[in-house]
Amino acid sequence: MRLSRRCVSAGIAGLVSSFFVLLSPSTAIAQQTHVWKIAEPIPEKSWFGNLHKWWAAEVEKRSNGQIKVQFFWANSLVKWADALPGIQSGIADMAWVSSTYYPTQFPNYLMLDNVFNFGDNYVAALKAAIDTMENQPDVKAEIQKADIVFLMPHISGHAPVGTKNKLNSVKELSGKSLRTYGGVRVDYYKSLGANPIFMPFNDMYQAIDRGTIDALGDMAIVLSNAFKLNEVVNHVHYVNPPGAGGNGGALASGLFVSGKKFRALSPELQKMLIDLRMEYAIKYGQTLMNDEADVKAAWAKSNNIQFHKSSPSDATFIKKGGDAANDVMFKKQEDQGFKNVRKVWEYFLKARQKYEAS
Repeated sequence: MRLSRRCVSAGIAGLVSSFFVLLSPSTAIAQQTHVWKIAEPIPEKSWFGNLHKWWAAEVEKRSNGQIKVQFFWANSLVKWADALPGIQSGIADMAWVSSTYYPTQFPNYLMLDNVFNFGDNYVAALKAAIDTMENQPDVKAEIQKADIVFLMPHISGHAPVGTKNKLNSVKELSGKSLRTYGGVRVDYYKSLGANPIFMPFNDMYQAIDRGTIDALGDMAIVLSNAFKLNEVVNHVHYVNPPGAGGNGGALASGLFVSGKKFRALSPELQKMLIDLRMEYAIKYGQTLMNDEADVKAAWAKSNNIQFHKSSPSDATFIKKGGDAANDVMFKKQEDQGFKNVRKVWEYFLKARQKYEAS
């Protein structure tokens, strides 16, 4: 039986059409398997390591195996202080980026790490940070300029000071060398009389163990436990203002993925990751609040570490110093041309109050 020329032409056209549908970008993206290399500064067997592995397992499960995660632990791929260029160069697909390590690239995002940035409700603080990064124009613009996408938020919990010897007053920090993660906290510790020195978290153990530094500032409890700082300090001072459990800590920080890698995903996978980000934030914040108490109890029992709240006079002194440090930071950023840093801070505080009230 002969086929008409019209039928043959129609059949060929149909096959060509089907071929191009199969090769369309959306279909190719949906069928592709993505393997992400994540640079981790922390050891695998740690509180944060377990949380990050939970996230990775959820990503693989919810993507039906289209996204697989390969962890490189303990600075084995990219060092913490090199996380941003590590992502941008393609050495890592995802890494833990802290704004204080990159003040030039993130002058507005850095404001979320101001002193007294959060209270005792860590979930509300994390939600406010995500809100600010998504909706505050100045912060949103500089994250986009860096071409990275925020997927795993971080909050340190309150950041006390660790010492070998007890401080009877916070004023005894005067003249002492003290580690800090930078940003506004440099001026904050100067206002308390200390000599702050920028230092990544993974260098803290040896510094105080060898006596090259007198105190460990910004010593977030759970992260400090991962780095075994409980082995080298005997006293933990909350350095808290009146009515608070601490002076805040790291919030403008977290794990980011390359914008190029994110855009290579289908819209459905992108949405899944953004939805998981909020779920992760809630799980993380609530778990941290619960587990901090357990870690401190374990330190007290196993290492005989003593914990000290600030006296009323010290608390007032701390509040004055923190407020002054924030103002110095605002003015410094404004002088460099970043005129909206106070608006960023106000936006974040309003968002935090909203989530604390909900």
